[in-house]
Amino acid sequence: MAIGSPTPDFSGPQVVPGQFNFYPHGGRPLSPSSNGGTTLTSPQIRPYGFKEHVDPSDGPEPVQPSDPPKEKRKCGMKRRSFFILLGCVIIALVALGLGLGLGLGLGLKDDDNEDESDPFCRENPKLCIGGSLDAAYFSNQGAFNGTGIALAGESWNKGQRRIFTLYFQHHTGDIRFMQYTTDRQWVGGTKAQTVATDVKDASPISAVSFAIDSTQYFHIFYIDQNNTVKQVVQSNISDIWQPGPLSDLNLKAFDSPSTGLQACWKGNFYGDNDYTKFPTASGLNNTEPFEGQKAMNIWFAVDESTFQQYAWYSGQDEDIWVPIQPWHGFNGHAGVGCYSWGEGTTQYAMLANEASAIEFWWKDTNQNTTSTTTHPINSWQNASLAAIPNVHPATSLGYTTYFYAQMEDRSVKGFNVTFQAENTTFVEDQTFTVTDPGGAVLGLGGSHLTVTAYALVEEGEVVWDSLYVFFQTRGDDITAFTRGLEGGEWTRGSLSIPDE
Repeated sequence: MAIGSPTPDFSGPQVVPGQFNFYPHGGRPLSPSSNGGTTLTSPQIRPYGFKEHVDPSDGPEPVQPSDPPKEKRKCGMKRRSFFILLGCVIIALVALGLGLGLGLGLGLKDDDNEDESDPFCRENPKLCIGGSLDAAYFSNQGAFNGTGIALAGESWNKGQRRIFTLYFQHHTGDIRFMQYTTDRQWVGGTKAQTVATDVKDASPISAVSFAIDSTQYFHIFYIDQNNTVKQVVQSNISDIWQPGPLSDLNLKAFDSPSTGLQACWKGNFYGDNDYTKFPTASGLNNTEPFEGQKAMNIWFAVDESTFQQYAWYSGQDEDIWVPIQPWHGFNGHAGVGCYSWGEGTTQYAMLANEASAIEFWWKDTNQNTTSTTTHPINSWQNASLAAIPNVHPATSLGYTTYFYAQMEDRSVKGFNVTFQAENTTFVEDQTFTVTDPGGAVLGLGGSHLTVTAYALVEEGEVVWDSLYVFFQTRGDDITAFTRGLEGGEWTRGSLSIPDE
């Protein structure tokens, strides 16, 4: 090795005559430095045994350099390397801990949480809501995030001091109900008001209530955890919810986090055969009689673009539902609207097409009218003048007094629709948006919604009237919006839903 070159790690330093000074009596060489070289003594320090004059015979005897002591090892590694590696690992762990702490503080989620989302929703987030998007979005209080919401109006039910009953999915997964009294107070929503327990997450819910003779009925429709369309029924004869005949058919709905479903009463004003009492937009008494047959229709999605329609008719020998027809070319993720309890013989269904526009379809069942090419009888027809574009791809739909839909920007709009078969249309200038003092209210994308209207009349005078619109804005809420029938400012409030 050349003079001055570094000494290899942990090897004995090479002895060069005159380079090192020695301890008396043939001492050992100095220890290697930390970088593997040798440590030289300062020229100002005299070594032991130094003489001003040195005789030739005074030189020390030659001494063979001894091997340096072997360094201890840890885990098969030299101790020095082991501790260096250990220090690096500790620093890395500290940095990782700080990074995770910062990430959690910023609301970041780890990969495990992200993997818990529905695979369909990772590709199509606009068609999903709540826990199907991410497990972190499941609510642990109040309403289920993505709950179906349905109203059963009871203005026809004169024996009760309540305006309507609202059905929803509790955060525990059950369908429950709350009632709004004529004193404008909410009651219920506890376990005692449970309707069903086998409910699919974020299932749509539809309610139909009516009276036949002296019996009052409440029908609730939903999708269960096996994607089966279910019906449960309660009457004023018993408070127990019983399975309805639709459940016996074992009909399967579209297996998707968002699925359209809607049931609708048909034939008269929810069981009241006195057609003169039917409320009209003008406020005048109705002069057109109801269609004679009383029935219920239901539409539910069976795949991405198809709905199936079934019907139930009162007064039949068998209490059964019968298939009517499939509806092709519609958005199976969006809701359905219907209007078939009004005067006359024409009924309406509203569905979102695959271009995110609402189509209004009508069917006239009047057998005493001659069928024409523009007004066929007993055939569903599209009222193309009434199409509403740019709705949310998973919008829910509702109609009472006004027709409501969630728009692409997540706002909720009301439309003043004139239902006149092939001439059905709406006045754009009379369209309104549900607002609060901050402006247009944005619901959760794909939030279910339900709507109604009510007027309290005493001695022929309207004491008060109101539109009611319900949808979700946070995820564990059901938020109510109200305003007068003729207009005015919207008021807003969240229902107080029991956590247990």
